[in-house]
Amino acid sequence: MISPSPSPVPTAPPVTVERLTYSVEESATALGVSKPTIYRLLARRILRPVPGLRHKRIPCQQVRRLAAGEALHGLS
Repeated sequence: MISPSPSPVPTAPPVTVERLTYSVEESATALGVSKPTIYRLLARRILRPVPGLRHKRIPCQQVRRLAAGEALHGLS
């Protein structure tokens, strides 16, 4: 006697997670500038990285605002 195959386990829909930070390289790509330019913006405190991390991570909101031309820290 052949046993029936088990019914397929339903799968959950894929979960999308909104990014909160970009790396220096991702920020440079998003803004269309070089990595040294991002480091200069960090040094001038125009962009502020997330504190306490080993690698510089820049909040996506700051990158989007800078791309939109809005004034950030140190810009008038």
